[in-house]
Amino acid sequence: MNAIPQAPMLTSDQLAHIAKVDGMVVNGRSCGNCSLCCKVVSVAEFNKPAGKWCQYCRPGGGCGIHASRPFVCRGTYCEWMIAKGLGEEWKPERSKFVLFKGNGGTRLTAHVDPGYPAAWRASPYYENFKIWAAEGIKKDPMHIVGVMVGERITVVLPDRDVEVGLLAPDELVQLKRNADGVISVATIRHTDAESPRPAI
Repeated sequence: MNAIPQAPMLTSDQLAHIAKVDGMVVNGRSCGNCSLCCKVVSVAEFNKPAGKWCQYCRPGGGCGIHASRPFVCRGTYCEWMIAKGLGEEWKPERSKFVLFKGNGGTRLTAHVDPGYPAAWRASPYYENFKIWAAEGIKKDPMHIVGVMVGERITVVLPDRDVEVGLLAPDELVQLKRNADGVISVATIRHTDAESPRPAI
């Protein structure tokens, strides 16, 4: 049996962030029996890779260390919980993926259950990913729509999907508009970025 970690000491900024995201939850929504986020995302504090159940999760029954879970878990909700425009079909236990925004809202990533690796390509999800990708490349900086199955990454573009694969720990994914207007996907090292860019 794994030892229960002590509750983390949270800073005032972290507590303020938790209060803010708690206030963003759509009225009437709750995780309920859904705990897919505990499987599909990595948690550095526990050396938990993406696509594997957290050692403290009770699938369908929530977090076994709810009161002492780390800030990364306490301060995060999936998009279904906080975005009013997403219907019941987007709830992770039904869609088989969890949507999270990152990089200040410039990145939207679907973290897919490896047991259902093609779930994100089903309707109505795939059509929406394409719409969001088309909207994203019009922004400055460009917003990225990405899909992760375990640790493997695919970038969704309006005209195609680009399988990036595994990234090195010091790599990011970046979009670039070529002279002919075509959007390309490149991997860059953290130190190569002159300024913060939308990246996976």
